[in-house]
Amino acid sequence: MKTLYLLRHAKAVKGEELSDTGRPLSKKGHIQADAVSDHLSSLIPPPKRVICSPAIRTRETLDYFLEVWPQTKTAVSFPEALYLANKDTLFSQVQGISNKADIALLVGHNPGLSIFARKLLRPETEELEDMKPSAFIQIDFEVDDWADVTPHTGWIKLNLWPKKLEN
Repeated sequence: MKTLYLLRHAKAVKGEELSDTGRPLSKKGHIQADAVSDHLSSLIPPPKRVICSPAIRTRETLDYFLEVWPQTKTAVSFPEALYLANKDTLFSQVQGISNKADIALLVGHNPGLSIFARKLLRPETEELEDMKPSAFIQIDFEVDDWADVTPHTGWIKLNLWPKKLEN
């Protein structure tokens, strides 16, 4: 079995004076990422492989998770292709994960991440809303090889975002 965690970056600052890749998290974004990472730290096991967009806001969001989930430096990568990636690029990244890792985390952006999540899920799965800032989804697959993660093969195990933690 393979488990894929999907994490959308937390809320970022807006500003024309910054490049899109250079936008950091807003104050609210820091609070969101901290709350979600703290909640998940004892709920689920850490990933063995992390693939993160190189944008500042995704890196800062990931930092909160790395604080609660110890990782080796070789387990984390920041491929340029992940910045605003579409579903096809995301499939390629996931299918290329080493099978030594049974759990992987992908940190990225919308709309690509939400479209990708919906494409992964089995047809009988309830419709998935767009991922909100700092949203986290766990999808499980009954496969032994990441290359076998294809459309409509996963089932959602966990779906949360900051406002859901308040309820």
